[in-house]
Amino acid sequence: MTYADVRSILVLGDSVSKGVVLNPEKKRYVFYKEGFIKQLTQKIKPSVFDFSKFGSTTNYGMDLLQQKMTELDPDLVLIEYGSNDCDYNWEEVAQDPYATHLPNLSLRQYIENVTQMVNAIRGKGRIPILTNLHPLDGQRYFNWFTKNEPERQKSTLLWLQQVNRIYWWQEMYSYALERTAAALGVFVVNIRNAFLKQKDYKQYLCEDGIHPNEMGHSLMQQTFMDTITQSRAAVLCK
Repeated sequence: MTYADVRSILVLGDSVSKGVVLNPEKKRYVFYKEGFIKQLTQKIKPSVFDFSKFGSTTNYGMDLLQQKMTELDPDLVLIEYGSNDCDYNWEEVAQDPYATHLPNLSLRQYIENVTQMVNAIRGKGRIPILTNLHPLDGQRYFNWFTKNEPERQKSTLLWLQQVNRIYWWQEMYSYALERTAAALGVFVVNIRNAFLKQKDYKQYLCEDGIHPNEMGHSLMQQTFMDTITQSRAAVLCK
């Protein structure tokens, strides 16, 4: 199957592709009606089926992939996971900073899951596409999950050592995904680079430092459209 044959797209991802943003007034998460997937749906020819879910990881995606491939038989599958896979249970870290704490999914398991998903999609004769991870703001995210409470922050830092580690850790997962995609010959939409090319990418993030805001979603939508236009996938455009 080639890009010219694509008539339907299945989207599997987390809150980023779901369009979740932090409402600055209410201090809670809401679904943005103009999330980048919704924007793309209005601009491309194929039907788009978005089954992204807040808080999900590639473990969830693997289970969902098999089900939706059977139900929908999509021509192309867009996979957007990683930010939750690499994250920690920060409440547990704060409560016991001297214990051993592991991410939701190890880097090895994350890459194995992505590889299995790609192989499963290709096994059905369909096209897989990946996105790398957009950059986060470590300090703002740290402030968010510690609720700006000094004692909680002090305790968390006993384990974390330095706030910048949050950024480096997430970056490691993104780079590993890119290397894996290159080895598998899978196309990657480089949304991370799109953010980092901005004068201040942090302006494109919500107050929590991790979810793209409205500007961020517009940037991602434009990145996808530029990628489609500049690649063999140009036939997807209306």
